[in-house]
Order: sequence, then structure tokens, then C-alpha cells
Amino acid sequence: MNNSIDVIERLKEIHNVSNNLKLSEALGVSSSGVKNWKLRNVIPYKEVCNAALEFGVSLEWLLTGKGEKMESINTARLLSVPHYAIHASAGGGALVEAEKIEQHLSLSREWLTREGINSTDLIGIYAKGDSMEPTITSGDSLLIDREKNMVNSEGGIYVINYEGELFVKRVQKLLDGRIAVTSDNKNHMSIEISKHDLERLKIIGRVVWFGRKMV
Repeated sequence: MNNSIDVIERLKEIHNVSNNLKLSEALGVSSSGVKNWKLRNVIPYKEVCNAALEFGVSLEWLLTGKGEKMESINTARLLSVPHYAIHASAGGGALVEAEKIEQHLSLSREWLTREGINSTDLIGIYAKGDSMEPTITSGDSLLIDREKNMVNSEGGIYVINYEGELFVKRVQKLLDGRIAVTSDNKNHMSIEISKHDLERLKIIGRVVWFGRKMV
């Protein structure tokens, strides 16, 4: 007989989370639901099947721990990236990790390497508003490298949290230590953050790729 605790542990491994709360967030269920699965030895078949389809994991391995972990399509070549249902430049979203994961993107590790993206700490969110047009438009999906959370003099496009709101902007460190935050759309104001106010700024990560729907 399959043991729910073992199945839940394998679900944690696949979703790359360490506890029941984070698993419940990844699955979109209540934290009490995961607890009840354990207490009542209930196998969450719906969530298991969804994980098998989403990550290319063997259903037999998820349920029993036996056999090959990954299906024959070799999904080890894929990186699962959480995409959050939040928007930069829309306000709110003080803690990205506290938001709901909308979907997981399966990205080819070979493609990521070819694009010069070597991080495995990637997330996706949406852009909103016209402040970065024509480079980035409202509704674009942004791929963010959270390992790149330090700004240098060369600058780049980053997602930042400034005073509790999320923005996607060009961010550059100036010679005197100030941080310049600018928009590609010249109708939007630019600001400079002094060294004394840097605690109000948090760099979420650098935008390393973006995509949009073709209409």
C-alpha cells in the first residue's frame, strides 16, 4: 500500500520546496489539506497526476518511489521555473514568494545556456503599464534571475521593490553610490535614490528574457 507521507515527500522534491506550507502554496491547496493527507493517509492523486504531467516525472515513481524518476523524454534537460500571477509596476507584491504560483514553465537547460542564462534561481512574473515601452509592453512575461540582485555601474533592466511596490525599470549604480532608476518611456519620471535611502530599495533580480503574445 502506498504511504501518503512518502508521496508527499516526493511531491516536495519535485516542487523543490522544504515544508508543507510551501508545498500547499505550490499546489494551490490549503495547508490543512496537506496535513489531512498525512493524518488520514490519503494519496492526493489529482496533485500527483498534475505533477507527473507538468514535470515529466514517472507516475510510478511518485506513487511508489520505484523505477526511474523521470520519464523517457529526459526532462532532466528541463528546468522548472515558477511563474507568479503578479505584475511589476502594479503596486503591492512586497514578497514575491508569498504570491500564488500561476504555473510552472519548463525551460530547456540547453536553451538557457545558449542564451547565457546559467542561474537556476529563476522566476517569472508579468509586466504592467507603459513605463518601459517600447522595450517591454504591458502583459509581457518577464524571466528574472534572482541571483543577479546587485546593481553595478553598467546597469540593466531589473525588477525592484521600492517602498513596498514592484517595478520593472532600468537600474544603474552611479559613481557616488546613488542608484538611478529610469524608464524607457520618456513620459515617465526618473528618480535617483541616495545612499542613505537604499534600505527602501530591494533588488528582486535582473530581467534576462521577456516574451509576449503575438496578436
